[in-house]
Amino acid sequence: MVYGFDSIEPSENLTWTPCFENFTCSRLEVPLDYSNKGLGTTPIPFIKLAGKNATIESPSIVVIPGGPGGSGVEILLESGAIAAQIFGGQYNLVSFDPRGVNGSGPSLNCFSGNTDARSAFIQKHSTGVTNISSSSLEEQFYSSSIYGEWCDDAVKNESPYGYYVTTPAVAHDLLTFVEAEAEVAGQSPSDAKLWCYGISYGTVIGSTFASMFPDRVGRMVLDGVINAEQYYENQWRDNVDQMDEAMGKFSSLCHSAGPERCSFWGPTPANITSRLDGIVSQLHNHPVPVSGLPNRDLPTLVTYSDLKALFLDAIHTPLATFPIMADILRQVEGGNVSALVGKFAGLGSVATDAGLVIRCADSYRRNNLTTIEAFKSYVEYTVSKTKYIGDIYPIYLESILCRSFQPELPDSMMIQDLISELQKPTSFPVLFASNTIDPITPLTSASKISSRFPGSVVIQQEAVGVSHY
Repeated sequence: MVYGFDSIEPSENLTWTPCFENFTCSRLEVPLDYSNKGLGTTPIPFIKLAGKNATIESPSIVVIPGGPGGSGVEILLESGAIAAQIFGGQYNLVSFDPRGVNGSGPSLNCFSGNTDARSAFIQKHSTGVTNISSSSLEEQFYSSSIYGEWCDDAVKNESPYGYYVTTPAVAHDLLTFVEAEAEVAGQSPSDAKLWCYGISYGTVIGSTFASMFPDRVGRMVLDGVINAEQYYENQWRDNVDQMDEAMGKFSSLCHSAGPERCSFWGPTPANITSRLDGIVSQLHNHPVPVSGLPNRDLPTLVTYSDLKALFLDAIHTPLATFPIMADILRQVEGGNVSALVGKFAGLGSVATDAGLVIRCADSYRRNNLTTIEAFKSYVEYTVSKTKYIGDIYPIYLESILCRSFQPELPDSMMIQDLISELQKPTSFPVLFASNTIDPITPLTSASKISSRFPGSVVIQQEAVGVSHY
């Protein structure tokens, strides 16, 4: 029994080792570059929860994590029992850490472990919402080049294959996995097909797999869909489509819940919205100094950016976080802003590198966000689409950090055709899933990507929030 992947020897064959009490683990050795296998290999950690009624011939459902930068190993360890109930005991559940994530190679630390350098960059770049001052947009744009320069330098001097983490390579890794699994079961690897459930960025991996290997799709459910075309162009415009719809639901749901269940209750939804807008206006014009908080030795300042960070966090999981947001808004309305302390700093999108490196490597040949004019246009667009989230979303998403990346990657690592140009039927139709109001991975993205795959369908759930939550 092992409790980590370091003690498992990587192998080209799929060899399962008992791990973490109820699971089995493997480190599958895959080529760094499938078009140049002489370049070497990298290990990918896989974890499996065996179905109670599954046999060696039973298909495994691969849970493809979100992010980029999300860990499938952690998802299965934390939620495997619930997932097993959902999918049924006749299937094995498998997940993995995509390239560059946690123990999966190749890894890259853009600041080479220099925490002071990383902190200095964050301080210079993460200055708050993008239009909070007349200079914030320019400061965020020009400081963003620092990040790519440091990443390029780390690749040059320490991690020569640190950018070999692209989504097409991950899709090929999944094909390697299903072929290896078929071989273990005594089946033909060339006939093996992927059964999977992808969430958020995992839907980009799934869409990419389906476009690269349409005849190798077994059963594919993609839930909380990111527009893969926009992803590869570093666009991220669809994502803001339903954010204000979700925020509007806060007022209506709070009013319906009543004063006993919603502490920010008002006699009408319009009253709740008006008071919320008043708090927004107040903090925009008047940040509040805070001192003397428990466990905080230094004074701090609660700003408009902290409030916007609260909104951004709340719309992900409204059922869980709207009541918390109501409590905080009630406190702020009464003059106590302490619950907002550190909200913006807690977004922490540059705290680790895996997610950004994957996104920037994926998009560098098609990146549409490289000039100050393009960045201004993007910020204007997000602000025009959502008054509550539009000005914080660009600095939260950090797409601008990709503008100075200079990966030198072979064609095999990159998406060769836009998803929209493929129109290839898959061997089994893809099922896309979305909430009717999804503030991060909106319904429109599911509809657009579904239209690229003949025979696929979109299933809608009447709900608000990110669908896979």
